[in-house]
Amino acid sequence: MIDKPWKVLAAREVYTHSPWIRVVDERIELPDGRVVPSFHKVYLPDHSILFPITEDGRVIATRSYRHGVGTVVWGFPGGGIDEGETPEQAAIRELREETGYAAAALKSLGGYVTGANVRGAKSHLFLATGCRKTTEANSGDLEETEILLLPREKVRELLMGNGFHVLAHAAITARALLEWPE
Repeated sequence: MIDKPWKVLAAREVYTHSPWIRVVDERIELPDGRVVPSFHKVYLPDHSILFPITEDGRVIATRSYRHGVGTVVWGFPGGGIDEGETPEQAAIRELREETGYAAAALKSLGGYVTGANVRGAKSHLFLATGCRKTTEANSGDLEETEILLLPREKVRELLMGNGFHVLAHAAITARALLEWPE
């Protein structure tokens, strides 16, 4: 029965603040016939995140204050997927807007949800190689962002020392380091 999906008997939206969050209360039936009268799913905006590597082998990292975490965090360019945009198109746009760089090649590292039971957001991860500066950064974001070019070893140190406060940034680092030949 582990391979059988749960059946949604009814669903009602209990809260929405578009485009940031939507909460749905579902009445579900489990594969063994039990009924759960109230199971909440939380939908957050899907987004793309890039692990960008410059032509000379440095990683384009960011540092910025993030209010959800309440501190300055290390991370990588990325952001929400606009309506009508593919995750790849969003990744290319976000790299340009947030850093002023363009990538020679983009490789998908997969898409992952942030919460197994509640769903949350889907993070689309990309490895961007051959990145070169083409314009000035102009993200329009609320946060002030510092853009840094880091050697591979510094990025690995950040990962191993819990330097990333956001799971998606730690995950993309681990995934990208596996893909990136030494």
